[in-house]
Amino acid sequence: MPPVPEATEPRGAPLPAAREGATAASAPLRRPLAEHPLPRFLAVGGIGFSVDAFVFSLAAAAGAADWLARAVSLAVATIVTWRLNRRFTFRPSGRRSEAEAMRYAGVALCAQALNYGLFLALRAVAPALWPVAALAASAGSAAGFSFAGQALVTFRPRGTTPMAAPPAGAGR
Repeated sequence: MPPVPEATEPRGAPLPAAREGATAASAPLRRPLAEHPLPRFLAVGGIGFSVDAFVFSLAAAAGAADWLARAVSLAVATIVTWRLNRRFTFRPSGRRSEAEAMRYAGVALCAQALNYGLFLALRAVAPALWPVAALAASAGSAAGFSFAGQALVTFRPRGTTPMAAPPAGAGR
């Protein structure tokens, strides 16, 4: 397998050299946790949650119906998390900002649908389950899905294939 080319973080700090035998697709999974984008992704998610709750509260206090307040708060939170993840979490994809935003919104929408669907399913299957436990389980699952989707779809460098098979004869 060819070694991973040296890359830089969005802020310009060079990444440590990849381990021998790593591929471009597996490099993010082989870094030490402190250098992995997952902790930054989770921190951005926490900020997104705060923005979501704040905007929802403002809209609801202004008299908007819950469904409308929630739609507005999710849209604002999605824009905020896209900008923060683009700046702090993932390397540049090489795509135009508009194309990247649409990919981000698509993955986010799928993750939000998964979160909501899992929450409803858990509540239906286990009605005695504490609602916050169902919320935490569904949010955790959706966060994992979202991280993978954003890494492999939205911020994957342009012109690369996610999880590409190694060339024939590689590693022999």
